[in-house]
Amino acid sequence: MKNLFYPIVVCLLLCGISPSQAQKSVGNIAAQPLWGPTGYNTVEYYFIPDISAYYSVEMKKFIYQENGKWIFSENLPAAYKDYDLYTGYKVVINRPQPYLNFRAHSVRYANYLGQKNRQVAIVNSTNSKYFVVSGHPQGMSAEEKASINKE
Repeated sequence: MKNLFYPIVVCLLLCGISPSQAQKSVGNIAAQPLWGPTGYNTVEYYFIPDISAYYSVEMKKFIYQENGKWIFSENLPAAYKDYDLYTGYKVVINRPQPYLNFRAHSVRYANYLGQKNRQVAIVNSTNSKYFVVSGHPQGMSAEEKASINKE
């Protein structure tokens, strides 16, 4: 497997595809949070209509407005500290800086306000592709992950 790595990278670069672009085409399932909805190989952001906030999968931060400014935080806004991310509806948005379109998203996704348990959370999935998500109950053991990383 190691013998194939460098020729593949060289081929990707010759074709004008960066390794990070190639990784995006495979997806970022392992980086998605346990409360994220199933069905998406790649997620850049979630929009959470109930709390008027976004979540960046890459940064692992919530993005919300406070006093007219966008706040990037590892925690939910204080007013929503008890919000259940596992049951609330999340909209996947794969565009850069989606919070700049907040007004449009608020209108477009208003029909999802208060929608609970309409999506299967990754933590509840029995699909093995989600077992790589850290903390998944059926996740791989450290030894299994190490053996994959060696290949």
